Amino acid sequence: MRLADYFDAAADRHPHNLALIDGDLRMSFAEARDTVHAIATGLARARDAGAGSHLAIYAPNDHRVSLLQLGANLADLAWLSIHIRNTVETNAEVLDYFDASIVFFHSAFEAAVPVLKARLAKARLYVCIDRASEHGPSMLDWLADCRQPFANQPEEAHGVAFLQPTGGTTGPSKGAVHTHRTLEMMVLALVSAFDVGPQSRHLVVAPLTHAAGLLALGFSTQGGTNIVLPGFDADAVLDVIERERVTHIFMPPTAVYALLAHPRTKTADFSSLKCFIVGAAPIAPEKFKEAVRVFGPVMYEGFGQTETLIPILVKRPSDYLLADGSFDEAAVSSAGRAVDVVRVAIMDPKGRLLPPGERGEIVVRSSMVMQGYYKKPEETVEISTFGWHHTSDIGVIDERGLLTIVDRIKDMIVSGGFNIFPVEIEKVIQGHASVLDCIVVGVPDDKWGEAVKAVVQLKPGQSATEEQLIALCKAELGSTKSPKSIEFWPDLPRSAVGKLLKKDVRARFWSEQWRSV
Repeated sequence: MRLADYFDAAADRHPHNLALIDGDLRMSFAEARDTVHAIATGLARARDAGAGSHLAIYAPNDHRVSLLQLGANLADLAWLSIHIRNTVETNAEVLDYFDASIVFFHSAFEAAVPVLKARLAKARLYVCIDRASEHGPSMLDWLADCRQPFANQPEEAHGVAFLQPTGGTTGPSKGAVHTHRTLEMMVLALVSAFDVGPQSRHLVVAPLTHAAGLLALGFSTQGGTNIVLPGFDADAVLDVIERERVTHIFMPPTAVYALLAHPRTKTADFSSLKCFIVGAAPIAPEKFKEAVRVFGPVMYEGFGQTETLIPILVKRPSDYLLADGSFDEAAVSSAGRAVDVVRVAIMDPKGRLLPPGERGEIVVRSSMVMQGYYKKPEETVEISTFGWHHTSDIGVIDERGLLTIVDRIKDMIVSGGFNIFPVEIEKVIQGHASVLDCIVVGVPDDKWGEAVKAVVQLKPGQSATEEQLIALCKAELGSTKSPKSIEFWPDLPRSAVGKLLKKDVRARFWSEQWRSV
């Protein structure tokens, strides 16, 4: 079925459950279904009138993003989300590449619309989701004569439902094409892995246009409530968890670290939490254990990719907590086990699957894996070599089925002939009490080819020296893997979804300007 079909079924079962909370707005499933069907009616009319079938959503966190995604899904249009932190020119390039034909924008990005109109040759309809605009009608006005149930035909399982760029903040890069089938399998994985049901109350702080939005759709299909915040703010998160009795929350590691460092976290009430999911990037083991001690045995880690959806791997409390309540250190450092609808393996460069304990590339088979890359058949074939999806991550699986991610293949540092994986070093530095986050990269070195360098962001009001952190790394990892130098930056570059942008840091040190200094 479509995601929207599951949503309709949830609305039938739980019409009075709250579907969405956004500031003062509290919308029931019955009310949300009325709007979703009106959106589907309006989109179907627009498509039939020649507006096209690729819907772009250009908005910050707003409950209407989820309604638009469900409405597009119901009407068999494919939605496309973009990074709001991109430049307007970059987003115009991305939307043009993905043939955006309908654009829904929030008034916060109204100034970008003239640029989009000049660049998007195929776009025929612009609608402002939160108010009237000189660049298009308000969504409320646009839906005025669409308030009716939408009757659709059975879905085509392999019909395109969702397009997602794989890049961060530059250029159109590649885009994953997902179908009704891949999204349906994702819902089954989410519901099973994170115990999602009609009593779930999910706090959304990461962007709805990306992984957090996919999670939110999973809750919508089960009658659960999504509580939308405009972004991460520690005080607001703590207030909402207590006031709304939040059961589920998803955050990238950087937000988890910030929440752990906030003074109010020590006295806040987290008794309602059942599932605190951390994902989008690896979390430092010491920080993960600290989170368990602070929030309780409710910490989960999820792993996935734009190409595979989420979750592929999940680490549950039963994986990392021993019978006496102590930590299984190997499990804490792992990313967890493959979920029921996924097969994960380790492969060598010749396509041979490796036994437990051997390092290689993490490969995946699942109906959650994308149909392919948009307009890139050669890249689609390449990433599916030997009949498996290649993640470009290096990992190892132990005898228990726990998979530990070593690093990204492209991030590996070769220094003096040794292969060094930045994640190992980052985890050690992130374990220091004064460190909020860090990025480790290789930088040009006349003697070693590449030298290990760490760039560190400290917690507010905390201090640490280069010598202290290098000594910590030498004690844990030895001299070869330890940074040769460390810089302290007030802020590290992050993407719209909170991921650290290692490539931006690497580019800084590999630029001709830097090399000439």
